[in-house]
Amino acid sequence: MFGLNKAKLGLERKPVRDHFQSNGPFLRRQVMKMKGTSKRAEEKGYAAPYDPFFSGPVRKRSCTDLICCILFLAVIAGYMVMGVLAWLFGDPRHVLFPRNSTGMFCGVGMNRDQPRMIYVDILKCATTTKVMAAALAGVQCPTTQVCVPKCPSHFWMLSAAAYDPDANPKDFFHQQYCDHSLNLTTTTWTVQEILDAELCPSFLVPSKSALGRCLPSLHALNSAPSNFTLPGMASVNETVNSIRGAMGSLISGFNRKAIGVRIFEDFASSWYWILL
Repeated sequence: MFGLNKAKLGLERKPVRDHFQSNGPFLRRQVMKMKGTSKRAEEKGYAAPYDPFFSGPVRKRSCTDLICCILFLAVIAGYMVMGVLAWLFGDPRHVLFPRNSTGMFCGVGMNRDQPRMIYVDILKCATTTKVMAAALAGVQCPTTQVCVPKCPSHFWMLSAAAYDPDANPKDFFHQQYCDHSLNLTTTTWTVQEILDAELCPSFLVPSKSALGRCLPSLHALNSAPSNFTLPGMASVNETVNSIRGAMGSLISGFNRKAIGVRIFEDFASSWYWILL
């Protein structure tokens, strides 16, 4: 009428075949969607019709969320109370600091300048003798434990001359690694008596601090001097292997006996709070 082109305006009627050809992909997707819906309905079942009289699988139901919420808050409050009591009456030093054979903590109090702890005879840590008694006493190894300023950094062992009856202990032992009850300058004990009482170590190896405890360095043991052979050992290799075995037993003790005993001690001292 106004000279408009119907084809350009999209008003021209197209044949039905052309319509299906141009919209074929869309129609195929719709058909597949209907088939998929029908297949899922067959597998999972059809929706049940609405029933206004249906009251659910359980007729006498009640709200339990509020009760569970109250119980949950009560448990949280109980944990908070336990935390406050642990903070007020607990002693975190048992976890933070090692202890010597007398039960005193290293790095605090009188031992403030001695934050590390050494084992006088670490070879005894490899034995099972009196292990439980030592664990109950708060130690991990049945040998004397001494608080020291720092861990040893060199290899050392008593020379053969130290076992002479006239040998002066102060000429052979290191005072800083001996028990605090022993004064090498004024003592009348012999070297052998000091060794029997485990007041001073008969050998030292380069060590590193682990939780405040001086443990032999594995890297240093690989380069032990050829003359570093302890009494009763056939070679330096046997000495090094014995020290490694003792250190392995000691580390295992940290993981089992010490933790287990501390859990038992904590339970024994707070069982009435747990019952509450």
